[in-house]
Amino acid sequence: MASDVRWLNDDEQALWRLILAGMRKIDRVMDDTLQACSDLSTSEFSVLVSLSEAEDQSLRLRDLCAGLEWDRSRTSHQITRMERRGLVDKRRSEGDGRGVIVSLTEEGMSRLRSAAPEHVEVVRRIIFDHMTPEQHAQLSSFMQQVVDVNNVPGHPDYCGSLYDDADDADDSDC
Repeated sequence: MASDVRWLNDDEQALWRLILAGMRKIDRVMDDTLQACSDLSTSEFSVLVSLSEAEDQSLRLRDLCAGLEWDRSRTSHQITRMERRGLVDKRRSEGDGRGVIVSLTEEGMSRLRSAAPEHVEVVRRIIFDHMTPEQHAQLSSFMQQVVDVNNVPGHPDYCGSLYDDADDADDSDC
């Protein structure tokens, strides 16, 4: 199997490490900003944004999981912590007793509104203020290609092997 490994060359390795450093910086800056301005974690902010954009500011837990690309356990634990803090409410679905509906509370909306100005300012500073329109278009295209990759662990279409189709651009026929 070692002969099948497609090792990174020096330029690719340098870019990969730069991407990792950039992701760490973005995560750290987002976390620090949200904590300082609104006492929210990045995960809490993500949940609040999702709920604020939903019809009636409510979502089924399974839809929230799908939208955030989190597993059910992580989402359930996050919602329980947020419910204790008064940021969300959860209840059984009226139409389906097995389903759970998560709703944004007034406190959750208040915290989201408080966090949004600083959040967007730091996003502008760290990402958009030094990006040209051409870079914006290229990065958008690249990131969409990353999001579209489906034959990788964690994706529902993953076939169980990273080596079988490494050179195959269309991984849909596993």
